[in-house]
Amino acid sequence: MKKNFSWPHYPLPWPDPLVPDYKRVSIGRWKCEPTPEGTRIMGYFRPHNYAPSGWMFTQKVDNNWLKWMSLTPMELESHMPHIAAARGTVVVAGLGMGFYVYNIIRNPKVTRVVVLEKDKAVVNLWKRAINPEEWHGFRKVELVMGDALDYKPDMPVDFLYADIWPYLGDYQALEITQKLQSNIQAKEVGFWGQEFDFMSWVIKQKRTGPVDSHFTQANYLAFCNEVGLPLVERQSKRYPKLAFVAVTLQTSINPSVNKDDGARLTIQALGVLQHDLVLDHAVKADD
Repeated sequence: MKKNFSWPHYPLPWPDPLVPDYKRVSIGRWKCEPTPEGTRIMGYFRPHNYAPSGWMFTQKVDNNWLKWMSLTPMELESHMPHIAAARGTVVVAGLGMGFYVYNIIRNPKVTRVVVLEKDKAVVNLWKRAINPEEWHGFRKVELVMGDALDYKPDMPVDFLYADIWPYLGDYQALEITQKLQSNIQAKEVGFWGQEFDFMSWVIKQKRTGPVDSHFTQANYLAFCNEVGLPLVERQSKRYPKLAFVAVTLQTSINPSVNKDDGARLTIQALGVLQHDLVLDHAVKADD
């Protein structure tokens, strides 16, 4: 009899995020609706044996309903380091489904949240799909309508989080974040999918040895310095390895990657994850 395979569980260094309770809504060319359930899917930093139904915002384009934003294990995990980094005055470029804002306003270390959004349809759908004014800490939120690239704050900003592109690892993500930061000058910065830009930077260095061996804190600091951004997790020895795991896992499920190569990439990522977790526990034991 064939034994059922299940992914092992690997704890992450950040708390699991909370997900608001949405409802089905349709406004014009936009909808809020559930995502399908799934089994054995990739999250962002780890694989999952089961994916419960989440929520997504879809937009009608040329008679097709396209997913624009969603709350799946991949989306939830990819935001975790940025949720953990939020403090003081936070500028959020891109409202999305409001999931990021929902999590950071509950943190007592976050005192003010300025959300930059240019699409009124997204704001209207968000307000209809869930009542944000009932969220704990919503009094901290200020919604600013307009192009995020034009925004200049009237106060010092502690953290900037940018997520205004549709695709994970978008080639414009780094450049857009640099432009935002040139105006905002936040003390710390995070942007969605930044792990892909770190991976690209590492590969361009053309160092010898296994690629995953170059995902070190020293190299991550060098990357931050070169791109001119004070990115999240600069004090972490574990985060650079998790960045490698994230990109490798997402690459393994790319339609252009054949099944055998996908399996190999997954095994490689899990090996790095397991090895790094053992080292992380050993360091904590020494401390």
